[in-house]
Amino acid sequence: MKFTTNRESLLRPLQLVTGVVERRQTLPVLSNLLVKAADGAVSITGTDLEVQLVASIEGVDVEQEGSATIPARKLADIWRSLVEGAEVSVAVEKTRTIVRSGRSRFALATLPVEEFPELASHDGEVNVVMPLSDIQRLLDKTSFAMAQQDVRYFLNGMLLEITSAHVRAVATDGHRMAMCTVGQKIDGVDRIQAIVPRKGVLELGRLLNDSSADVELSLGSNHLTAKQEGYTLTTKLVDGKFPDYETVIPRDPGQTLVGDR
Repeated sequence: MKFTTNRESLLRPLQLVTGVVERRQTLPVLSNLLVKAADGAVSITGTDLEVQLVASIEGVDVEQEGSATIPARKLADIWRSLVEGAEVSVAVEKTRTIVRSGRSRFALATLPVEEFPELASHDGEVNVVMPLSDIQRLLDKTSFAMAQQDVRYFLNGMLLEITSAHVRAVATDGHRMAMCTVGQKIDGVDRIQAIVPRKGVLELGRLLNDSSADVELSLGSNHLTAKQEGYTLTTKLVDGKFPDYETVIPRDPGQTLVGDR
């Protein structure tokens, strides 16, 4: 594998994908990124076996197609340290990846590509395209209420509910609850619910932070996939039953307080 590109084209993708990689791993290869170069494009994949993020970068000068697993944080640190606008070449030489830019040269040890565990792709049972602002609203208004490391594992995430008329997010840590609903017409759906793990919610929020394009959500029986502008985030779903949030909300509260934020 050998390709040449500029620093800026891979800087944000490397930072985002590296964010998925945990610092402590049971498998050494999970500390690496899977980098593939082919057909004038480079893809970068990071995973912790629960969440996977793939970034696809077009317009890369690929001299030799191939793939390699490269230490995630070392590569991201090297890329960040390069001068703005620098041209960078990446080449695999035996069991090492060589990064060159100007007079700088870095050698990183690789691990076998076949050891890298990519999450299998799944066809979603429900597919919906939503404006970025709606997704951000759902996350911003509810994610703060998710539990952290609760023994009730189904609270360590966010309930995503999709019906024919709306998409709703609900989160609770057992002491407080947050719910947000956005109108969305979806054909062929009655009511489907899924619990998205805490890390999947947080990584989705990071991914959508700097873009304005629509987001395509695909919800299956075991996975949720979100696609937007060259990025594909896949997260496993939590296998559990979320509390019945509708019974917690008073149907007729009697008194309502409205204040100026």
